[in-house]
Amino acid sequence: MSTQAHDPGGKVRLKLPDGVEGGATFSDCGRYRQALTRDWTPEGEPARAILFIGMNPSVADAAASDPTCHRELMFARDWGYTRYLKGNMLDWRATSPKDIPPDPALACSAANIPSLVEMAREAETVVMAYGKLHARFQPVVREVFDAITALGKPLQCLGVNKDGSAKHPLYLRKDTVLQEFVLPF
Repeated sequence: MSTQAHDPGGKVRLKLPDGVEGGATFSDCGRYRQALTRDWTPEGEPARAILFIGMNPSVADAAASDPTCHRELMFARDWGYTRYLKGNMLDWRATSPKDIPPDPALACSAANIPSLVEMAREAETVVMAYGKLHARFQPVVREVFDAITALGKPLQCLGVNKDGSAKHPLYLRKDTVLQEFVLPF
């Protein structure tokens, strides 16, 4: 399946680190990415998975990362995980938040939240890392929180913004530690 029909913007594509296998799940039309995976689990050992839930996907795919996914992968490796899972509140692919469709029903496909739940079931740790989303997307945010917390998984983050949203990881220090994430509503 080709994802070339939809251009999400950004041009920065980073090579996967040596020994890391990548995977990705896209919609047939290529506009949406529900899941991104990176695995470096040693053969014969059980995977230790961590899920990061961001705002929306950009250019990362099975073969290359974007700056945010690369940064999150580095956090995951530093913390001792061997499998990185990436999902987003919205699964519309766009590098700039201004390019996300204003209609929440278009910005978040019907496949997105079930994919997040599936990854959360696998993950040992769920990290909220979605930054500041426009208020019109709050019903989607609420639906994601409800679906993930129904699994009994505690939510973590790398800090919170003034509005209570989870900080975006791209510009945080390498030694930033995980903390409990309290729902902002």
